[in-house]
Amino acid sequence: MKKSMKISILLSLVLLFVVSCSNEKDEYFARPSWLEPPIYQVLQEKGRFTNYLKCVDRTMYASTLKSSGLYSVFAPNDDAFSAYFALKHVNSVDELSDTLVKQIVSYSMVNNKYIYERLTDVLSGGWDTLTSIKKRTAYYETIHRETYQGKSIWVYDMPSFNVGDNNYKYLPFYLKRVFEQSRSAAQASSDYSIFYPEATYTGENVQSANMLEKDMMAENGVVHEVDRVLEPLPTLEKLLDTPDYSDFRELLNITGSTGEPYFITYTYSKTATDYFQEAMPDSIIDEVYLKTYSGLSYNLNFERYGSTVKDAEQGGYTLFAPDNTAIAKFNDYIKDYYPGGIKTASNDIISYFLNAQLSSDLVWPGDYKGSMNDLGEFLNGVGNRGADFDKNNYTKIAPASNGFFYGGDNYIRSRYFETVFTEILLNGDYNLLKTAFTEYFETTLEEELLQCELNGYTQENYTVLMPSDELLTDDGFKWEWISGSNKYGFTHSHSGSSLGNFDVASRMQRLVRSHIFKRLKNNDVDCSITEFATDPSFESAYAGYSYAVNEYGDMIRYKDGKIQMLGNYDENDWVTATPYKTFNNGQVFKIDKMLQYSRRNTYPDAPEGYTMQDLWLYILSMASGTQNVNIALFKNYMNACLKGDESNELAGLSADMVLTIFMPTNAAMSKAIANGDLPKLTEITADVAARQKATSFILYHIVKGKIFVDDGLPYIMPNDEVIKEEVWPTALKDVVDNTYLAIRKDDDGHLLVSTQVESTGKELSTVVKTATVKRGVKRSNYFASNAVLHEIDDYFVYQKATE
Repeated sequence: MKKSMKISILLSLVLLFVVSCSNEKDEYFARPSWLEPPIYQVLQEKGRFTNYLKCVDRTMYASTLKSSGLYSVFAPNDDAFSAYFALKHVNSVDELSDTLVKQIVSYSMVNNKYIYERLTDVLSGGWDTLTSIKKRTAYYETIHRETYQGKSIWVYDMPSFNVGDNNYKYLPFYLKRVFEQSRSAAQASSDYSIFYPEATYTGENVQSANMLEKDMMAENGVVHEVDRVLEPLPTLEKLLDTPDYSDFRELLNITGSTGEPYFITYTYSKTATDYFQEAMPDSIIDEVYLKTYSGLSYNLNFERYGSTVKDAEQGGYTLFAPDNTAIAKFNDYIKDYYPGGIKTASNDIISYFLNAQLSSDLVWPGDYKGSMNDLGEFLNGVGNRGADFDKNNYTKIAPASNGFFYGGDNYIRSRYFETVFTEILLNGDYNLLKTAFTEYFETTLEEELLQCELNGYTQENYTVLMPSDELLTDDGFKWEWISGSNKYGFTHSHSGSSLGNFDVASRMQRLVRSHIFKRLKNNDVDCSITEFATDPSFESAYAGYSYAVNEYGDMIRYKDGKIQMLGNYDENDWVTATPYKTFNNGQVFKIDKMLQYSRRNTYPDAPEGYTMQDLWLYILSMASGTQNVNIALFKNYMNACLKGDESNELAGLSADMVLTIFMPTNAAMSKAIANGDLPKLTEITADVAARQKATSFILYHIVKGKIFVDDGLPYIMPNDEVIKEEVWPTALKDVVDNTYLAIRKDDDGHLLVSTQVESTGKELSTVVKTATVKRGVKRSNYFASNAVLHEIDDYFVYQKATE
């Protein structure tokens, strides 16, 4: 009995202790009285979100907004829903589809708690000092059907797939503290209104809505009231899904001979397949493919901007979509190359056109004037010198979930279709020339020929003589596919390769460069070669000839549409140049034969046909009795000081040097002898010092590194800008230091040459003496191997610098 009583007392004590502990635990874990209610309750208590809550109740997000978590909800009030019902021609939430209701709710929810002051900050492992212009919502579009190689497949619009990392849409914000940082309030309002013409810009905008009551705190986040019901924006890709843009969409979807799209890649994903098979058991899902755009600067279908989560909140893309009318205009522009239109071109050509319409930044209307596409070309064609944005030029302007969409009946012009390089790129008669650019000049000369006002080059002008496949084949060239030959898989060969010491690449490169002329053309200067005819004001100077220097550095002469380079001159042969097309940055000519640096006709199958004659032979020719005896004395000194007894080699002047040789007249040479600046010829043989002095005298009249011609222009060409003077080293060394001459042009276009001395030991500035190039077809601009020969009316003596 006593034992039973003890047990009862003990049990009572234990029960009392358990009850006491339970009460203390409930009290400890009880919801604090100071804690805000959940988002759902906050909205209920406000009383003006009844329609939004009805939508929430029809989704799986009802429990989410009633429980724990961290969300920012942009909740449309009942007035917003009333306006939305009228727009949709319905009377209540009940008449909205489940799909639409889910979109409205999930698109209004942003993960994490962003009070109003934090909406422009980036939250990634802590608050970042970046600028956010949009936030990721809970809404994403799921898989859909597309046709690929003749069959219907399931497609997901992401480049990669990880469970939980869906293609979430982003909600854009237009908040004053960011939106007006780089633009005035008036410009901000104008830019915003172009995309949302029915909305009013307040600087507190969310998409087309305005925020009313902000920062309604809740246990599981924060609520911001908005005055419009917001639907998810479509992607740039989806905005193309109208008949007006079917031709542009056809280009994006175009396939090659194997049926594979040029610009779209479908990649099977087992992870995505497993996920969606489980998530959508009622759908018949066999395989899921991830869709990406390849060969374009960005994915039109991908919601996330950039490559990181941080990037995603800071920017977007822009698509200038040409409608069918615009495509027809472009097809008409390129009909000479592609009668069937751009869709019949190769994929690289189509990609130039497509990428010209894309920008990997958000191009606001107010920033349009100075903005470029992803090829680095001004959208308006000329940049800040051109037109401002005009919304009347576009038939469809819309914000997309991943950027901006401008659709209209014009296209963004590209340098690939409007420069002298266009003819090389697109004309099938010049495939050998095109492959030469690909193999040898892709990042150099090709880029130069693409310079024009479209990409910011306002004065570059080029004249290109076009060696056709027929001409290059006749010369011995062909190209062939050779695996591993280079990164392109092809190389050039030549029938002359068997001759020994023959370099195919060197010959092709020289020939290409020999047919290109760099010039200038702007408001103040125009030395473009639009026809190979002599200016009347220069006709008497050189018996009707004009002169120019090509991109390689060789001199040419021309008149009446006929041209000679050294090899043509040697064989008394002429190249006929016929004007063909004018482009944004110059003009191209058809030619009946090629400019040559060697005697290809005389020696078609011998080494001499590919090499230049010795420089000495041209000096002898110029100084002969039938040409110009005025420089015979200079020639005699060269012979005595530089030439070997049996060879034509000239000491100090190698065969690969590029030279401009200024040859004083006999009278100037005699004056130099009389003044003691030049020893007599009879003294040179026996007196070593006299020979050295005479040799230095000769070498100081030879400029190395560039050919300077007397072309009648008041500035020196070729150059990237107007230059009236250039200082160049001579063939004379002052022990180890270079010596220099200054090459000048006067206002009348005469070629002058001056001696200079160093005024500070470094800078060349003090002119001592100037000589003038004597004009006449046998006196100056005389052809020579890698050189030009000029007669001048005075002589020079090198003066060593004094400190």
